[in-house]
Amino acid sequence: MSELQGIRLLYVEDETDLRQRIRIMLEMDGLLVTEAENGDQALKLLDGMSPPPDLVLSDIRMPILDGLRLAQQIRNRNAQLPIILCTAFTDAEYLIEAIKLGINGFVNKPVDYELLVREMTRVTQLLLQQRKIAQLEQEAERSFDRLLGASPQMHQIAQQVRRLATASYPLLILGETGSGKSHLARLIHDIGPRASKPFVTVHLGGLPESIAEAELFGHTKGAFSGATSSRQGLFRQANGGTLFLDDIDTGSHAIQSKILHILDTRQVTPLGADQPVPVDLRIITASNQDLTKAVREQRFRQDLYYRIENLSITLPPLRQRTDEIVSLALSFLAQACEDLKRTVPQHDPSFEELLRQRPWPGNLRELKSTMQRVAVMAGDTLTGEGAAQFMEQIPCSPVPHQSCTETPQPLLTLDESEARTIQAALAASNGRKMEAARLLAVDYQRFKRLLLKHGLY
Repeated sequence: MSELQGIRLLYVEDETDLRQRIRIMLEMDGLLVTEAENGDQALKLLDGMSPPPDLVLSDIRMPILDGLRLAQQIRNRNAQLPIILCTAFTDAEYLIEAIKLGINGFVNKPVDYELLVREMTRVTQLLLQQRKIAQLEQEAERSFDRLLGASPQMHQIAQQVRRLATASYPLLILGETGSGKSHLARLIHDIGPRASKPFVTVHLGGLPESIAEAELFGHTKGAFSGATSSRQGLFRQANGGTLFLDDIDTGSHAIQSKILHILDTRQVTPLGADQPVPVDLRIITASNQDLTKAVREQRFRQDLYYRIENLSITLPPLRQRTDEIVSLALSFLAQACEDLKRTVPQHDPSFEELLRQRPWPGNLRELKSTMQRVAVMAGDTLTGEGAAQFMEQIPCSPVPHQSCTETPQPLLTLDESEARTIQAALAASNGRKMEAARLLAVDYQRFKRLLLKHGLY
């Protein structure tokens, strides 16, 4: 299928053999083609088409109503509908009239199919881009609903997010580990005006301090020992798009100061450079810490805090969303089963009760990982007792104001459960280790160590 898949085309050509041959080729490329053998028939079809075509492809020389008069009639009906005319080198007078009419494109006859597709793609480029953006927005909305859930509390947050997505101001996302901050940052980018531009994620806590400045801001060749070439830096990689700074509180004071400077000036100065470089990007930050406390303890710059907290979203932990745990879990389970190409297991009320009883200290990340494990290990039916055998038992989280509820005792040791999970993942992936690691959402190097640990390598 070509880029033109799904394009609705009205194709007007009086030569029957040529029209049918081109139509078959276009339909093989995924276009929805309506044929007409002359301009008069084309107008009648056009008046009855709902939705209207995205593009008209017409010969110029035709009986009854030729391509130019057809184009004039189309312009009277729909001035924005793209039109491509098929012409011969002897049609100079027709071409001049066509140019005056604002015809969008021309294809020489005899028709070269590759050139025809190229011209049609050029003419419909704006429409194709709009459809791509709409598709991305729909995918983002579906992910949005899966992440945020349907409770009144999350619906209110969703409305807030949709408004914030249209702005370019700094945004701060707060929430416990695993509550979905990075996923939400990506969704905000995908439904915002910068969706077609880069989205760059930086985990500040994972950057060694010795290289953090060079990684973030870039450097020139020779700026320091080992700098054998220039490096753009992550801020400049995100130019035009969004830079997501996760764990913003873990950055050193020097890093915080430079981030503040970039927010104020919209300029970044690579290490070793004499002049700053302009950058146009939206900065989204995230933290699982109480930043006001970090400011009081002088671990976080007060001026940077005031700069990033003006627009903020706080994601509630999963234990405060008990009404949504089951629906979110079943959504994650369905996605995992789709990845595994298996049928989603049936479940009874005891499985749902097991989900509600667990404290989920790892929040959405833990819930999603657990459902991936369930998808690998479960049979055709899920019960609470059966699922408890391979759902990792998590001790109650020491969260303030959270009372621990008694959880089912594991029927397997942790090592036994881990080994069985790995074996099931290997079976589901037909022994492909990298695929098994992906199914379990485990780094491949760690997965190899687990294989060695359990004698499965």
